[in-house]
Amino acid sequence: MKYCENCHIAADSPRCPLCGGKKLREIKEDDYCFLTEMRAMEGEMLADVLRGNGIECVTMPSGSGLNTAMALPLENSRLYVPWRSLEQAKAYLREAADTETEKWRQYLLENADKLHISPKLEKKVIKKSKGACGESVTEFFQNLIVSSDRIKDGGMRRAGDDFELFCYANGDIVAIDGKTLEIVDFSLKKR
Repeated sequence: MKYCENCHIAADSPRCPLCGGKKLREIKEDDYCFLTEMRAMEGEMLADVLRGNGIECVTMPSGSGLNTAMALPLENSRLYVPWRSLEQAKAYLREAADTETEKWRQYLLENADKLHISPKLEKKVIKKSKGACGESVTEFFQNLIVSSDRIKDGGMRRAGDDFELFCYANGDIVAIDGKTLEIVDFSLKKR
């Protein structure tokens, strides 16, 4: 396994998958490898959980240069773990993502009767799906929720306590207002 010192990533190829660099070296047990990037508060919480499970973890602020220029904290954190713990940390992330997905799937399906879409967006869905949505667009999206590989909380959408849920299913993505359960946006794979 090779290591890119620029991107802090383990690579199985002769080039770094992120920067394309060729100057890779053999990875060492203590090399810190990029694990994930997330909102700063979530990143710190994940780092605490990893440390609590015996996985060393380092966080580095990441985000917009504008925040730096204005002396504001950066909005994201990048998490790094030693190579020897990378697979264990990835397994923990997968388990946490699966738990989150099932929690949100249950919430959405329990409230499926409240799922709605604006007439304008409904017309757009019918056109983009080339009729694959059938007679009921909301039923189409309910089926998409059931078959989603990943459902995640995308965080605040506007001022207040609104948040968006993103459902990912076989190349389709749906954004749902988590409070009103309105379908606010979508991206469908070509049909």
